[in-house]
Amino acid sequence: MTCRVVHSHIDTLLADLKTATETLTESLQSVHGGIPIAPIPKRIDTLKGIVHVLMREVERRYGIAPGSQVERKLGRIFATMTHDDLQNWSLMLLSPAANESEWLSLVECLTVHETYFDRDREQLGILDSEILPRMIERKQRSGDHTLRIWSAGCSSGEETYNLTMIALLSLKNAGFACEREDGSLTPIPGWNLSVLGTDISSQMIRIAKSGTYSTIEMGSFRNMNPALWRFFEEITGQNDVAEGERTMRITPSVSGLTRFLRHNLLEPLPEMPPFDLILCRNVLIYFQYSKKVVQEQLCSKLAFGGTLMLGATDVMTHRKKLQQHQDNGLFWYVKTEAGADRWK
Repeated sequence: MTCRVVHSHIDTLLADLKTATETLTESLQSVHGGIPIAPIPKRIDTLKGIVHVLMREVERRYGIAPGSQVERKLGRIFATMTHDDLQNWSLMLLSPAANESEWLSLVECLTVHETYFDRDREQLGILDSEILPRMIERKQRSGDHTLRIWSAGCSSGEETYNLTMIALLSLKNAGFACEREDGSLTPIPGWNLSVLGTDISSQMIRIAKSGTYSTIEMGSFRNMNPALWRFFEEITGQNDVAEGERTMRITPSVSGLTRFLRHNLLEPLPEMPPFDLILCRNVLIYFQYSKKVVQEQLCSKLAFGGTLMLGATDVMTHRKKLQQHQDNGLFWYVKTEAGADRWK
Protein backbone atom coordinates (compact mmCIF):
# COMPACT_ATOMS: atom_id res chain seq x y z
CA MET A 1 0.00 0.00 0.00
CA THR A 2 1.35 3.51 -0.82
CA CYS A 3 2.54 6.09 1.68
CA ARG A 4 -0.55 8.23 0.84
CA VAL A 5 -2.87 5.43 1.92
CA VAL A 6 -0.84 4.92 5.10
CA HIS A 7 -1.33 8.60 5.91
CA SER A 8 -5.08 8.28 5.39
CA HIS A 9 -5.24 5.75 8.20
CA ILE A 10 -2.83 7.56 10.49
CA ASP A 11 -5.46 9.04 12.82
CA THR A 12 -6.60 5.56 13.82
CA LEU A 13 -3.02 4.50 14.40
CA LEU A 14 -2.25 7.62 16.45
CA ALA A 15 -5.14 6.94 18.80
CA ASP A 16 -3.83 3.46 19.45
CA LEU A 17 -0.27 4.72 19.80
CA LYS A 18 -1.35 7.34 22.32
CA THR A 19 -2.78 4.64 24.59
CA ALA A 20 0.29 2.44 24.23
CA THR A 21 2.87 5.19 24.68
CA GLU A 22 1.25 6.83 27.70
CA THR A 23 2.05 3.71 29.71
CA LEU A 24 5.72 4.18 28.83
CA THR A 25 6.03 7.86 29.72
CA GLU A 26 7.39 7.38 33.23
CA SER A 27 9.83 4.62 32.26
CA LEU A 28 11.21 6.70 29.39
CA GLN A 29 11.68 9.76 31.64
CA SER A 30 14.92 8.28 32.88
CA VAL A 31 18.59 8.22 32.02
CA HIS A 32 20.03 5.20 30.28
CA GLY A 33 23.79 5.26 29.92
CA GLY A 34 23.83 9.04 30.41
CA ILE A 35 21.13 9.71 27.76
CA PRO A 36 18.42 12.09 29.03
CA ILE A 37 14.93 11.12 27.86
CA ALA A 38 12.27 13.82 27.59
CA PRO A 39 8.59 13.10 28.35
CA ILE A 40 6.49 11.71 25.48
CA PRO A 41 4.04 14.35 24.21
CA LYS A 42 0.42 13.83 25.25
CA ARG A 43 -0.64 14.12 21.61
CA ILE A 44 1.21 12.95 18.49
CA ASP A 45 -0.62 14.25 15.46
CA THR A 46 1.78 13.60 12.59
CA LEU A 47 3.70 10.74 11.04
CA LYS A 48 6.83 12.70 11.95
CA GLY A 49 5.72 12.50 15.58
CA ILE A 50 5.57 8.72 15.44
CA VAL A 51 9.05 8.62 13.94
CA HIS A 52 10.25 10.86 16.77
CA VAL A 53 8.84 8.55 19.45
CA LEU A 54 10.42 5.47 17.89
CA MET A 55 13.78 7.19 17.44
CA ARG A 56 13.72 8.29 21.07
CA GLU A 57 13.44 4.65 22.12
CA VAL A 58 16.17 3.59 19.65
CA GLU A 59 18.49 6.11 21.27
CA ARG A 60 17.57 4.94 24.77
CA ARG A 61 18.28 1.33 23.89
CA TYR A 62 21.26 1.60 21.54
CA GLY A 63 22.61 5.14 21.72
CA ILE A 64 21.90 5.87 18.05
CA ALA A 65 21.01 9.56 17.94
CA PRO A 66 18.04 10.83 15.91
CA GLY A 67 18.95 12.85 12.86
CA SER A 68 17.33 13.93 9.64
CA GLN A 69 19.03 11.18 7.61
CA VAL A 70 18.13 8.46 10.11
CA GLU A 71 14.55 9.69 10.47
CA ARG A 72 14.11 9.83 6.68
CA LYS A 73 15.13 6.19 6.55
CA LEU A 74 12.49 5.33 9.13
CA GLY A 75 9.91 7.28 7.12
CA ARG A 76 10.76 5.20 4.03
CA ILE A 77 10.25 2.03 6.09
CA PHE A 78 6.78 3.27 7.06
CA ALA A 79 5.93 3.98 3.43
CA THR A 80 6.54 0.38 2.38
CA MET A 81 4.11 -1.07 4.96
CA THR A 82 0.37 -1.63 4.78
CA HIS A 83 -1.77 0.08 7.38
CA ASP A 84 -2.33 -3.14 9.34
CA ASP A 85 1.36 -4.04 9.29
CA LEU A 86 2.36 -0.52 10.34
CA GLN A 87 -0.19 -0.48 13.16
CA ASN A 88 0.74 -3.90 14.53
CA TRP A 89 4.48 -3.33 14.19
CA SER A 90 4.47 0.07 15.88
CA LEU A 91 2.25 -1.02 18.77
CA MET A 92 4.37 -4.12 19.28
CA LEU A 93 7.61 -2.10 19.32
CA LEU A 94 6.27 0.38 21.84
CA SER A 95 4.82 -2.22 24.17
CA PRO A 96 6.70 -3.29 27.32
CA ALA A 97 6.76 -6.85 25.96
CA ALA A 98 8.59 -5.87 22.74
CA ASN A 99 11.03 -8.49 21.49
CA GLU A 100 14.67 -7.42 21.31
CA SER A 101 15.08 -8.96 17.86
CA GLU A 102 12.39 -6.65 16.45
CA TRP A 103 14.25 -3.58 17.68
CA LEU A 104 17.49 -4.97 16.23
CA SER A 105 15.82 -5.43 12.84
CA LEU A 106 14.86 -1.76 12.95
CA VAL A 107 18.38 -0.68 13.95
CA GLU A 108 19.84 -2.69 11.06
CA CYS A 109 17.66 -0.70 8.66
CA LEU A 110 18.76 2.62 10.14
CA THR A 111 22.54 2.17 10.21
CA VAL A 112 24.94 2.32 7.27
CA HIS A 113 27.01 -0.83 6.75
CA GLU A 114 29.38 0.40 4.05
CA THR A 115 32.94 -0.75 4.55
CA TYR A 116 35.81 -2.14 2.50
CA PHE A 117 39.36 -3.40 2.79
CA ASP A 118 41.99 -0.71 3.44
CA ARG A 119 39.39 1.94 4.24
CA ASP A 120 41.13 5.08 5.56
CA ARG A 121 44.46 3.72 4.38
CA GLU A 122 46.40 6.56 6.06
CA GLN A 123 45.30 5.35 9.50
CA LEU A 124 46.14 1.76 8.66
CA GLY A 125 49.52 2.95 7.41
CA ILE A 126 50.28 4.41 10.86
CA LEU A 127 49.30 1.09 12.40
CA ASP A 128 51.60 -0.77 10.04
CA SER A 129 54.62 1.53 10.23
CA GLU A 130 54.57 2.77 13.81
CA ILE A 131 51.96 1.47 16.25
CA LEU A 132 52.15 -2.28 15.69
CA PRO A 133 55.98 -2.50 15.49
CA ARG A 134 56.30 -0.66 18.81
CA MET A 135 53.53 -2.76 20.33
CA ILE A 136 55.20 -6.01 19.27
CA GLU A 137 58.55 -4.82 20.61
CA ARG A 138 56.94 -4.00 23.96
CA LYS A 139 55.22 -7.39 24.02
CA GLN A 140 58.53 -9.12 23.39
CA ARG A 141 60.19 -7.31 26.29
CA SER A 142 57.28 -8.01 28.67
CA GLY A 143 57.11 -11.72 27.95
CA ASP A 144 53.40 -11.46 27.05
CA HIS A 145 53.43 -12.78 23.51
CA THR A 146 49.70 -12.60 22.75
CA LEU A 147 48.47 -9.71 20.61
CA ARG A 148 44.76 -8.95 21.23
CA ILE A 149 42.85 -6.65 18.86
CA TRP A 150 39.22 -5.46 18.85
CA SER A 151 37.42 -3.95 15.87
CA ALA A 152 34.35 -2.28 17.43
CA GLY A 153 31.50 -1.67 15.00
CA CYS A 154 33.01 -3.99 12.40
CA SER A 155 30.03 -4.10 10.00
CA SER A 156 30.53 -6.98 7.53
CA GLY A 157 34.03 -7.78 8.74
CA GLU A 158 36.41 -6.25 6.20
CA GLU A 159 38.16 -4.06 8.77
CA THR A 160 38.52 -6.93 11.22
CA TYR A 161 40.12 -9.26 8.70
CA ASN A 162 42.22 -6.32 7.50
CA LEU A 163 43.63 -5.94 11.02
CA THR A 164 44.45 -9.64 11.21
CA MET A 165 46.35 -9.39 7.92
CA ILE A 166 48.29 -6.29 8.96
CA ALA A 167 49.13 -7.81 12.35
CA LEU A 168 50.41 -11.00 10.70
CA LEU A 169 52.63 -8.99 8.38
CA SER A 170 53.93 -6.94 11.31
CA LEU A 171 54.71 -10.12 13.26
CA LYS A 172 56.53 -11.49 10.21
CA ASN A 173 58.59 -8.32 9.84
CA ALA A 174 59.53 -8.58 13.52
CA GLY A 175 60.52 -12.24 13.12
CA PHE A 176 57.56 -13.63 15.11
CA ALA A 177 55.51 -15.09 12.24
CA CYS A 178 56.65 -17.53 9.57
CA GLU A 179 55.58 -18.17 6.00
CA ARG A 180 54.34 -21.63 5.06
CA GLU A 181 54.85 -23.35 1.73
CA ASP A 182 51.43 -22.23 0.53
CA GLY A 183 52.32 -18.58 1.23
CA SER A 184 50.16 -18.24 4.34
CA LEU A 185 51.50 -16.65 7.52
CA THR A 186 51.26 -18.02 11.05
CA PRO A 187 52.68 -16.80 14.38
CA ILE A 188 55.73 -18.77 15.48
CA PRO A 189 55.39 -21.10 18.49
CA GLY A 190 55.03 -19.06 21.66
CA TRP A 191 53.29 -16.16 19.92
CA ASN A 192 49.51 -15.75 19.52
CA LEU A 193 47.23 -13.37 17.65
CA SER A 194 43.55 -12.93 18.54
CA VAL A 195 41.32 -10.48 16.64
CA LEU A 196 37.69 -9.78 17.59
CA GLY A 197 35.08 -7.98 15.50
CA THR A 198 31.77 -6.82 16.99
CA ASP A 199 28.69 -5.16 15.54
CA ILE A 200 25.12 -4.58 16.68
CA SER A 201 23.74 -6.07 13.46
CA SER A 202 23.17 -9.82 13.45
CA GLN A 203 23.00 -9.74 9.66
CA MET A 204 26.44 -8.11 9.39
CA ILE A 205 27.93 -10.59 11.85
CA ARG A 206 26.65 -13.46 9.72
CA ILE A 207 28.34 -11.99 6.64
CA ALA A 208 31.56 -11.38 8.56
CA LYS A 209 31.66 -14.94 9.84
CA SER A 210 31.29 -16.27 6.31
CA GLY A 211 34.44 -14.39 5.24
CA THR A 212 33.15 -14.25 1.66
CA TYR A 213 33.19 -11.09 -0.47
CA SER A 214 32.46 -10.13 -4.07
CA THR A 215 34.73 -8.18 -6.41
CA ILE A 216 31.82 -6.60 -8.31
CA GLU A 217 31.66 -2.80 -8.86
CA MET A 218 32.57 -0.56 -5.90
CA GLY A 219 32.64 -3.42 -3.40
CA SER A 220 34.90 -4.66 -0.65
CA PHE A 221 38.08 -4.54 -2.73
CA ARG A 222 37.82 -1.04 -4.21
CA ASN A 223 40.84 0.36 -2.35
CA MET A 224 42.76 -2.72 -1.23
CA ASN A 225 46.54 -2.96 -1.38
CA PRO A 226 47.28 -5.68 -3.98
CA ALA A 227 49.75 -7.23 -1.52
CA LEU A 228 46.78 -8.44 0.53
CA TRP A 229 45.43 -10.75 -2.19
CA ARG A 230 47.64 -13.45 -0.70
CA PHE A 231 45.10 -13.72 2.14
CA PHE A 232 42.19 -14.70 -0.17
CA GLU A 233 41.17 -17.72 -2.20
CA GLU A 234 38.67 -17.69 -5.06
CA ILE A 235 35.44 -19.66 -4.85
CA THR A 236 34.82 -21.22 -8.25
CA GLY A 237 31.96 -23.15 -9.84
CA GLN A 238 29.19 -20.73 -8.84
CA ASN A 239 26.31 -20.24 -11.27
CA ASP A 240 24.70 -17.12 -9.81
CA VAL A 241 27.51 -14.57 -10.29
CA ALA A 242 27.52 -11.66 -12.71
CA GLU A 243 29.86 -11.49 -15.67
CA GLY A 244 33.31 -10.47 -14.50
CA GLU A 245 32.43 -11.02 -10.84
CA ARG A 246 34.67 -13.10 -8.61
CA THR A 247 33.78 -14.37 -5.16
CA MET A 248 36.69 -14.39 -2.76
CA ARG A 249 36.99 -16.09 0.63
CA ILE A 250 39.34 -15.26 3.51
CA THR A 251 42.00 -17.96 3.86
CA PRO A 252 41.94 -20.18 6.96
CA SER A 253 45.26 -18.72 8.14
CA VAL A 254 43.41 -15.41 8.67
CA SER A 255 39.90 -16.55 9.56
CA GLY A 256 41.29 -18.97 12.14
CA LEU A 257 42.70 -16.02 14.11
CA THR A 258 39.55 -13.89 13.77
CA ARG A 259 36.17 -14.20 15.49
CA PHE A 260 32.96 -12.18 15.55
CA LEU A 261 30.35 -11.36 18.16
CA ARG A 262 27.12 -9.34 18.15
CA HIS A 263 27.48 -6.55 20.68
CA ASN A 264 25.86 -3.24 21.66
CA LEU A 265 28.60 -0.66 22.34
CA LEU A 266 26.55 0.82 25.18
CA GLU A 267 26.94 -2.44 27.08
CA PRO A 268 30.06 -4.12 28.51
CA LEU A 269 31.72 -6.85 26.50
CA PRO A 270 31.55 -10.38 27.92
CA GLU A 271 34.41 -11.10 30.31
CA MET A 272 37.67 -11.42 28.39
CA PRO A 273 41.28 -10.18 28.68
CA PRO A 274 41.94 -6.51 27.83
CA PHE A 275 42.97 -5.56 24.31
CA ASP A 276 46.28 -4.19 23.08
CA LEU A 277 44.64 -2.41 20.16
CA ILE A 278 41.05 -1.18 19.72
CA LEU A 279 39.70 0.42 16.56
CA CYS A 280 36.29 2.13 16.55
CA ARG A 281 36.06 4.01 13.28
CA ASN A 282 33.06 5.49 11.45
CA VAL A 283 30.78 4.41 14.30
CA LEU A 284 30.55 7.31 16.77
CA ILE A 285 28.75 9.42 14.16
CA TYR A 286 25.59 7.58 15.23
CA PHE A 287 25.93 8.60 18.88
CA GLN A 288 25.10 11.98 20.36
CA TYR A 289 24.62 12.05 24.14
CA SER A 290 26.23 8.64 24.53
CA LYS A 291 29.59 9.24 22.77
CA LYS A 292 31.39 9.50 26.11
CA VAL A 293 29.66 6.36 27.41
CA VAL A 294 30.89 4.38 24.39
CA GLN A 295 34.40 5.78 24.74
CA GLU A 296 34.44 4.82 28.43
CA GLN A 297 33.43 1.27 27.50
CA LEU A 298 36.23 1.10 24.93
CA CYS A 299 38.84 2.46 27.34
CA SER A 300 37.78 0.04 30.07
CA LYS A 301 38.70 -2.86 27.77
CA LEU A 302 42.06 -1.39 26.76
CA ALA A 303 45.18 -2.85 28.36
CA PHE A 304 47.73 -0.51 29.92
CA GLY A 305 50.08 0.47 27.13
CA GLY A 306 47.33 -0.40 24.61
CA THR A 307 46.24 1.84 21.75
CA LEU A 308 42.79 3.19 20.87
CA MET A 309 42.18 4.59 17.39
CA LEU A 310 38.95 6.38 16.46
CA GLY A 311 37.68 7.68 13.14
CA ALA A 312 39.52 10.60 11.55
CA THR A 313 36.74 13.05 12.48
CA ASP A 314 35.91 11.66 15.94
CA VAL A 315 36.68 13.76 19.03
CA MET A 316 37.92 12.03 22.17
CA THR A 317 35.85 13.19 25.16
CA HIS A 318 36.94 10.49 27.64
CA ARG A 319 40.55 11.39 28.49
CA LYS A 320 41.17 9.55 31.73
CA LYS A 321 44.47 7.62 31.64
CA LEU A 322 44.95 8.34 27.95
CA GLN A 323 47.94 9.87 26.23
CA GLN A 324 47.32 11.46 22.85
CA HIS A 325 49.71 10.90 19.95
CA GLN A 326 49.58 12.30 16.44
CA ASP A 327 51.36 12.08 13.12
CA ASN A 328 50.46 14.16 10.07
CA GLY A 329 47.07 15.02 11.53
CA LEU A 330 46.20 11.44 12.51
CA PHE A 331 45.48 10.79 16.20
CA TRP A 332 45.61 7.76 18.45
CA TYR A 333 45.50 7.28 22.22
CA VAL A 334 47.63 5.14 24.51
CA LYS A 335 46.41 4.03 27.93
CA THR A 336 48.90 4.93 30.67
CA GLU A 337 49.28 3.44 34.13
CA ALA A 338 50.02 6.80 35.71
CA GLY A 339 46.43 7.94 35.32
CA ALA A 340 47.39 11.50 34.42
CA ASP A 341 46.03 13.06 31.26
CA ARG A 342 48.99 13.74 29.01
CA TRP A 343 48.47 15.28 25.60
CA LYS A 344 51.24 15.66 23.04
